[in-house]
Amino acid sequence: MPDLTPTTLPPSGGPKTNLRARLKSQARRDQLICLAIAVVLIGGIFFLQPALKNRRAHLVQSSDKSIGQLLLTFPRLALGGFRGVLAAVLWENAEHDKNVQKWRPLETDYNAIAAIEPYFASDYIFNAWNMSYNLSAQYHGLGTKYKWVLDGLVYLYKGEHYVPDNANIIMNEGNDFFLKLGTSFERKYYCARWRYDIAHLYRYKPGQKGAHFGTLPEVYFIVHQPEFKCKLLPPLNGHGPLGHGVKVGKIHYRYGLSVFYFAWVEYGRAMHQPKLPTDSGIEVLDSWQPMALRLWCRDDIYYAQRLTNRIFSQPEGKMLRRFPARVRNILDCYRNVGINGPRDIKEWHAYLQKYPDQYNVHHQHLLETRYFMALALAEKAMFQGLVAWQNNNRKFRLGDTADRYFLLAISRFKQAMISFHTYLHYAYPRTAGFPKGMGRGGQMRFMRAMEARIAGIKSFRIAAQRGTPNLSFLDPVTLSDSD
Repeated sequence: MPDLTPTTLPPSGGPKTNLRARLKSQARRDQLICLAIAVVLIGGIFFLQPALKNRRAHLVQSSDKSIGQLLLTFPRLALGGFRGVLAAVLWENAEHDKNVQKWRPLETDYNAIAAIEPYFASDYIFNAWNMSYNLSAQYHGLGTKYKWVLDGLVYLYKGEHYVPDNANIIMNEGNDFFLKLGTSFERKYYCARWRYDIAHLYRYKPGQKGAHFGTLPEVYFIVHQPEFKCKLLPPLNGHGPLGHGVKVGKIHYRYGLSVFYFAWVEYGRAMHQPKLPTDSGIEVLDSWQPMALRLWCRDDIYYAQRLTNRIFSQPEGKMLRRFPARVRNILDCYRNVGINGPRDIKEWHAYLQKYPDQYNVHHQHLLETRYFMALALAEKAMFQGLVAWQNNNRKFRLGDTADRYFLLAISRFKQAMISFHTYLHYAYPRTAGFPKGMGRGGQMRFMRAMEARIAGIKSFRIAAQRGTPNLSFLDPVTLSDSD
């Protein structure tokens, strides 16, 4: 048979060796190219780094804010569609904790709900209401009640950080100051404690912890919200607590500031939002600011009256403790009425011009503010007479400085009685039927209190010359402490 093996086949092993060498050569070339590109890119980073840092500084916010956003974003991204289910479970758990009076776990539930649903205003409004109104009512101690009210306010302000410019949140902040701290059953304690805490803010520095600070951290956080424009004042002396306080604009409130100032600010801010609050009609909403100013006047007069009575009803030696500071404290209250009274009258006139159909509802409040202004002048003159008598070592004679103040006080109390009668005739007409104690007869006790002031001052002018004056005429209160 013929030999069919091709005579042209290459020798065994020759071409395979050449192919392997060629592939290795191409691999080395590619590696060298990649290495060169890597060297060029790494070198380019050094030249681009300054520009990248500059761009990053404009794009990335502070680390604290970034971490805060991450804490909000992470659970929302991680939970995905189960976020609503978990929120519903937490709501149910919160209601259970409230019903079985597990207050601390309840506060944790609220914080967890806010972390899962941080951009829902209703969460903050509902939970803050529970804290300030429902939970505070579960305790008997006024200090604990007060703490829960402040917790509700803090919760609202933290919510406003994530839901800014929400009129309903802002309106509820104003309501907490006005309705809870200012006019609730516990108002006497709340209003006085709020002033006390502001006068003691010098004791607290942000970040400090300790039970001895009481509610100062919460008050510090609230007072330093930017809309209040409060700046801490340095102490007048190192002994505190009187003489510290805050400054708003050019006015110093060294001995505390009424809760109604904060309500007035928040109501005004709520009405300047793009969308108005939805819990009331526009005529009601617009009335809250002048209502807050009116009660600010009343609150300062009431506080000054009570402090005056407390000072001069004590033994003389005990009364002299911090006497000059307490005098300044009371005079500041009457100064506040002199500032806010005319402002409130102006706001009421603007309101009634805008809503003439509300005249029968709110004209009485305008008249009451005029009464407050007249009363403040009378109470101030009487107080200055007492201070002049005290500073003269309790020596009195007709015609001296104290006596001139007392004569001025008698004249001004008579004018205040005229203003009160005008208010009384309009707000409580004789033909109107009111529940016992709330009608005209109930209001007449304030007229009788002013009559007692006049009679007491006249008796003082006679008895003080013999050194035995009776100061019981300071005890009756010439205005209500409720709305």
